[in-house]
Amino acid sequence: MPDESVTQQAKQAAELQFWIEEITRYRKWYRGELSPLYRTPGPLEHQKVKSTSEKDSSILTWHRLHQEVKYLEDLDLPADVFQGMKVLDVGAGPIPSATCFKGCRLYCLEPLIPQYLEAGFPLHYYDNVNFVHGAAENIPLKDDFINAVISVNAIDHVDDIEATSSEIRRVLKPGGLFRMHVHYHQAMVCEPIVLNDRIFRELFGWCGDLRKLKVSNSNHSTLLDDQESYVLWSNF
Repeated sequence: MPDESVTQQAKQAAELQFWIEEITRYRKWYRGELSPLYRTPGPLEHQKVKSTSEKDSSILTWHRLHQEVKYLEDLDLPADVFQGMKVLDVGAGPIPSATCFKGCRLYCLEPLIPQYLEAGFPLHYYDNVNFVHGAAENIPLKDDFINAVISVNAIDHVDDIEATSSEIRRVLKPGGLFRMHVHYHQAMVCEPIVLNDRIFRELFGWCGDLRKLKVSNSNHSTLLDDQESYVLWSNF
């Protein structure tokens, strides 16, 4: 049986390497050398966010033109749905895509925030985002603190899915909103959790009115093969 700490280190190293390579792709996309990228055409000149460096400009432009659009589409929600709420994005990664939701207080949970900063992701530009450095298995927030929990293609990246479910239940207010865009697939290095309908219901059945809204072989970015699927789960 593999050592859990070694497995976790390998997963985090692979995750970080992926995102470092993404920065190179974003810069090529920004310059018009790689278009489309994940189905998003290269930006026109008037669409480009201009910042202090090409790296930052390309990431910020990608955030606006791809990531925010992706979250609205994959979660199938309007931008104003969480007005006045505290929203937790589980596994937000190095780009706070949930800024697409307006009028809410956004908490982006991510265990690799220091590594992403070191890699060059410009998190300091998002002054309306609370970056929460922590694991989903031990969320550093108070009980009943959050009004809504969202996640996009991230819950399969955790180390312990049972502990993650328990922690989400703890920080979500009773009757709070829950919506996850989930990838069903075989185990991979960065995505070790294998999910299906039965497992997901067993894990998150505590969430009242939980139901499956949509099943697809594609999302805003990617077309899957026949052995995989994207599933949208929600209680509202």
